[in-house]
Amino acid sequence: MDARGQRALEQIYDTAVNPGSWRRALDATATAVEGKAIALVIRGNRAGVKDLTMMSSVYLDFSRTPAGWYYGAWLSRMQKQDWDFLQVQPPHEPIRDLATGLPAEVLDSRKDYAFLRRRTGVSRRLGIRLNTDSVWFDAMSIGFDRNQINVPVSASERIRALLPHLTKALEIGRVFALLRARYNAALAALDHVQAGVAIALPDGQVIVKNAEAERILRLKDGILLSADGRLGASDPEIHSKVRTHIHEVGSTALGQASLHESLILVARPSGLRPLLLDVGPISDSKAELEKGLDGALVTIIDPERIPYLRLDRFAALYGLTNAETDVCRWIADGASVAEIAERRGTSPTTAKNQVSAVLAKAGVGSRTQLIRLILRVLPPVV
Repeated sequence: MDARGQRALEQIYDTAVNPGSWRRALDATATAVEGKAIALVIRGNRAGVKDLTMMSSVYLDFSRTPAGWYYGAWLSRMQKQDWDFLQVQPPHEPIRDLATGLPAEVLDSRKDYAFLRRRTGVSRRLGIRLNTDSVWFDAMSIGFDRNQINVPVSASERIRALLPHLTKALEIGRVFALLRARYNAALAALDHVQAGVAIALPDGQVIVKNAEAERILRLKDGILLSADGRLGASDPEIHSKVRTHIHEVGSTALGQASLHESLILVARPSGLRPLLLDVGPISDSKAELEKGLDGALVTIIDPERIPYLRLDRFAALYGLTNAETDVCRWIADGASVAEIAERRGTSPTTAKNQVSAVLAKAGVGSRTQLIRLILRVLPPVV
């Protein structure tokens, strides 16, 4: 990744805590892929949720003009078919606008295309769906200069390197948005999260932690803080892994690396089920949390204390049957296949097949990933 891509990474992760910085992040992304303008659309797949659009400077400045108001009120509706088309495409796959099946001359003469081309100079476009989440649909459209007959091949290659980070920043940002909306202060709100949450600098030093993280750390059962306040583990091999991943993920927020997330299982000397650490980059250039930071957001999940989850919503989103919903709940509770079979009064083979069916429908490969997905879809905020 070149210097422009690294600069884009730094700006992208700043949006997780500072949603107002999306303009700068999209400008940096457009520069990195040699594009002219970017629109990022977020849809919530539930009643009453409105689409949210973040824009780079070219689009945002245009939207504030009389012509932009006219476009937003009347012509932008024509783009709904384009976003709907992206919603059924594979995630992280750049799709050229001509892939919709319309010839270039027909697409270019469409009123919204022609108007935007005259006013902003944007002609050809590249669309990307960012996730496979059943709750949220995130997608972006990258516009290129009207003098470019085709989308440059290099643009698709460059954007691929940034797509996992854009997706991760949106994911983290949603958690913080929920906290702000319900409790008005992000730091105080962390205590209302039933999972452990800690924010660490790239060197592993923890500067913020919520009550659940403090409880887990006090146990010193697998994961702990060193005398100088750095996060680590009692097992030397896991300790090295935790420190390395926090450093690499935290460096990503500074634009100095490209690891967008890390999932670590931490064995516990007590014999209890392993802790799950989910590590993602975070940046806070406006110093909303403390003195300003760039580092890692560490979510610590204790399988022995997974909060009660309303899995009916999760089951509906992923098409689980009643039996599979029960199995999903017992997986979250840490039950073995034998225990699930006993509770359901079925054979171990049937229980094993039901566990496999739940994992397949959720699109994950393990029980650990399923628990992680459940907590993402149903954030444990009380």
